[in-house]
Amino acid sequence: MSNLKWRLIGIGGLTVLAAFLLFPRNKTVQQRGSDGVLRETVQRHVPLRYGLDLQGGMHLALEVDDSKQVVANKSEAIDRALKTVRNRIEGFGVSEPVIQKAGSDRIIVELPGIADQDRALAVVQNQAFLEFKITDETQALERVLPRLDAIIKDKKLAPATASTPGTPTPGAPKGLQGLLTSADSGKPDSSKKVAAAKTDTTSKDSLQLNAGGALSNLIQQGGMSGEYFVETANVATVDRFFTDSSVKAALPPAREVLWGTDSTVMGGRTYKSLYVVDSRPIITGEFLVDAKPNTSPLEGTIVQFKMNNVGGRRFRNETGKHVGDYMAIVLDKRVMGRPPVIQSAIGTDGQITMGGKDLAAAQDLALVLRAGALPVPLKVAEIRSIGPSLGQDSINKGMRAAIIAVALVVLVMVVYYRLSGLLAVGALAFYVLFTLATLAGFDAVLTLPGIAGFVLSIGIAVDANVLIFERIREELDRGKTVRTAIDEGFKHAMPAIIDSNVSTILTAAVLYQYGTGPVKGFAVTLIAGIVASLISAIFIVRTFYLLWLQRTRGTQTLSI
Repeated sequence: MSNLKWRLIGIGGLTVLAAFLLFPRNKTVQQRGSDGVLRETVQRHVPLRYGLDLQGGMHLALEVDDSKQVVANKSEAIDRALKTVRNRIEGFGVSEPVIQKAGSDRIIVELPGIADQDRALAVVQNQAFLEFKITDETQALERVLPRLDAIIKDKKLAPATASTPGTPTPGAPKGLQGLLTSADSGKPDSSKKVAAAKTDTTSKDSLQLNAGGALSNLIQQGGMSGEYFVETANVATVDRFFTDSSVKAALPPAREVLWGTDSTVMGGRTYKSLYVVDSRPIITGEFLVDAKPNTSPLEGTIVQFKMNNVGGRRFRNETGKHVGDYMAIVLDKRVMGRPPVIQSAIGTDGQITMGGKDLAAAQDLALVLRAGALPVPLKVAEIRSIGPSLGQDSINKGMRAAIIAVALVVLVMVVYYRLSGLLAVGALAFYVLFTLATLAGFDAVLTLPGIAGFVLSIGIAVDANVLIFERIREELDRGKTVRTAIDEGFKHAMPAIIDSNVSTILTAAVLYQYGTGPVKGFAVTLIAGIVASLISAIFIVRTFYLLWLQRTRGTQTLSI
């Protein structure tokens, strides 16, 4: 009785878990707003989705972006970019995508069941080129501003009217934190930290650089070396100035002007950060070997990264030369937050704070950093929604075939094995539930080949019951009691069941390892079905027998 009780508790627990995995629900995630406050947002989560053949999805055509970089051999560049795009998509959690080269200059990406298309597009298209650069400490921009103003005036680049910036309070803006800390093991944290950016007490009393020029009138000096602010209303104008070829040619040598990702409110106005950094990075993300998202009570959402040994040594040497300087973390030519000051040499480990972005953004950044930077910039040449690749008629026929196959299996079991077959059919209901829950747990999608694997695994599940029932018949023919025959039947059928199922799992594992698309989907469904079939055929059917024996109080006959 005690054994039966725990069996029922186990089945009940598995059923509740399976129902939880399959039930569509809203997911609450924390998202930090522009004011730095964490707020909860609700997103709909659907555990099981259909594949491209049953539902369709999102179609992308990617090309080399010639406006950002001129590429001589586009076919070779596309071949190199294809691997990076595939790694990103697979890491994004999309099951059974189609990623292939089309012609000599395009990558075709088809994603099934994507709910957030903008996020998927950003993951695919993000360049993800990471650099660490020292901010300018020579006030090079201030010295060249009169010349830049003259060029803008001569070329008549300035608009007729421009917003006049206010006078912010001197010092570092409130709420901007340092973005990188070292976490090398075996050493105290205090010896390996990059501090939050601090106020530069040697800066001018006023942060305004108003010299009457079209550019200098729109730029405010920040509270640290190489930091500036531009009112959001003037960001487009200032960006147009700095992208002009004549202005770019007149910029200080070995220096680069980059926008930051942060903004701050000063004097009732919102300002965008702007930084002047060294053109040569002290290190790039090519040495990065791992990145993962995390959350910190003080810094919010962060991405922790790790470099290889070569990168760690170079990073330690370079940062050791710049102790006391400010270091900008640059991703795709954008300074991620406010540059921190280097307190001591840094090794292989560090972190990037996301500046108020949510955990999904940190997951995407960690993903693209792990997958590596694109070798060439890509642009979306075409984006559209696509319908099911099989067509509705093929889908209907496939589903009809699956239903007929299951119905025939049920009919044969009930007619041939009678009560015992009915118990096996009851266990099949749990098998279906457990298999679908396993697929949902692995975020798989349902495709027609996957459904075929599901139906095949039903036959395998019934095959285990057939072996057990035949052994029970043999024991009954030898004159053993019903209870003994059931125990002996399960015991003697077990080796054959294990051998047959393990061999099938090995075959499916090879298909999963070397197959792609529908073949991999078939393998995943088949493996999940076999595992669930072992639970239903061995554990649940035997539990049903125990319940039947208890209710009949040791009956002398068994309908089998």
